[in-house]
Formats: sequence, C-alpha cells, structure tokens
Amino acid sequence: MQTLRVLTFALVAAALAAGCTPKPEAGKEAATAPAPVGKDAARQETGALLADLMSPTFTVEQQGRILNMGYFMAASSLCPDLSVDPLKMGRAVDAVMTLGPPEQTDAEKAHQRDAVIMFLGMASGAMIGSHADDKTQFCEDAAKVKGGASETHLFAAGAPADPSTAPVPEAPAKP
Repeated sequence: MQTLRVLTFALVAAALAAGCTPKPEAGKEAATAPAPVGKDAARQETGALLADLMSPTFTVEQQGRILNMGYFMAASSLCPDLSVDPLKMGRAVDAVMTLGPPEQTDAEKAHQRDAVIMFLGMASGAMIGSHADDKTQFCEDAAKVKGGASETHLFAAGAPADPSTAPVPEAPAKP
C-alpha cells in the first residue's frame, strides 16, 4: 500500500513538472513559408497593388469582395463552360455598396459604385492575365467551385447564356 502511494505521488509530481516545464518549441516562432517566386510572386504583387489602389475608397472587406467577384468574372471569360449569374453578381455589387459609410451623399454613392465597376474590371483583367497560360488548371479549379453549393459562388447554373440577354437585378441585396 505504501508503494502505491509513493508511486501515485511520483506520477502526480512528474505530471505537474511536465506541465510546468517549457516545451522545446516554446519561444520559437513558427517556421515561415518560403517567399513566393515567379508567377506566384507576380500574382501576389498584383493583388497587393490592387489593394493599395482600392484602399482610399474601400474597406478591407469591400476589397476582398471585389477581388472575389473579379475571380468569377475572370473564370467566366476564360472558361467556356462557366458564366456569371447576373442576379448574383448584382446582389454582390449591392452588398459591397452597403458596406460603405451610411452617411454618403448620392454623388459619393455614385462615385463608389463607379469605382466598384472599375476595380472589378481591373481585378478580372489581372486574373485573366495571370492565368492565361494555365487556363486549363484555372478552369478545372473554377469548375470545382461551381460544383459547390450555389450560394457559395457567383456562377450561373446550366450552360452559359448570351451576355446581351442578361437580366438586370430587380432588388438590391440584403446585407
């Protein structure tokens, strides 16, 4: 019985000591990933440049949404089996606008909407340019995105439609 108490005390002491001693990795920073090179570096630099250009007009969240919409526009341009759903895109643009300052004048809102459209063009153009040489892989990846739940992407269901027949959104998106 005495041996059991000594053994139990020793195990408890060892457990406490193990929990209180610094871990070998404590204090060391996590290993950083190697810096991107080549096309990956150029893509990151382009994304950073777009973010810098958008920052005077848009919040970080708005910038992310604009870049995301640009991805879908680029995919619909590069991939013959994909098209953007105009209603979803209209709601996405409206959602970006609702994230803006509520005290904007009508002129400021119009300017911001024009800026959204301009930066959408810049973002999609940058993505088209950066994926023109790996179009097959880009389109395969985009098709996987389309295969997800319809509320998680801006692609239209079914075959792409003629852009000249695209409907205009009837109601703004709800935030």
